[in-house]
Amino acid sequence: MNIHLASDTTMGALQAQFNAFFPNLKLAFFSKPHDDFKSSAAKFLIQEKDKLLGALTDRLASPCEIDIQAHMKVMEVEKLFKEQFGLHVQVFRRSGKIWLETSKTDHLTLAEQELKAQDSDHIHTEFGDPMDYREQD
Repeated sequence: MNIHLASDTTMGALQAQFNAFFPNLKLAFFSKPHDDFKSSAAKFLIQEKDKLLGALTDRLASPCEIDIQAHMKVMEVEKLFKEQFGLHVQVFRRSGKIWLETSKTDHLTLAEQELKAQDSDHIHTEFGDPMDYREQD
């Protein structure tokens, strides 16, 4: 899948492009980088979906596209955004009614993460903030 990026693209629009291909996964943006297999602190989470990518990075002088494939590992996708565009993203996976940061399973592909999410359809939890949970696989 090709994802379109430009300085005037909003975070929400980029998230929607990604989610169109991976409905059980989502990209979360952070103001600080993280290492492979490490989580990002919730205090660095950027939640304003109308925030322009140009406000997060100066590496989008001209519009471009990146190719993200289902066979790519989560850590590869996150590294691609970081190295090419200076964007700090984490992939989250739906698990029942909550979203898990996939830091412990960065080695899995997007397709494998999508399958794990589909397998979690039977999970029904009643927790509070769905973005505040870390994966416990």
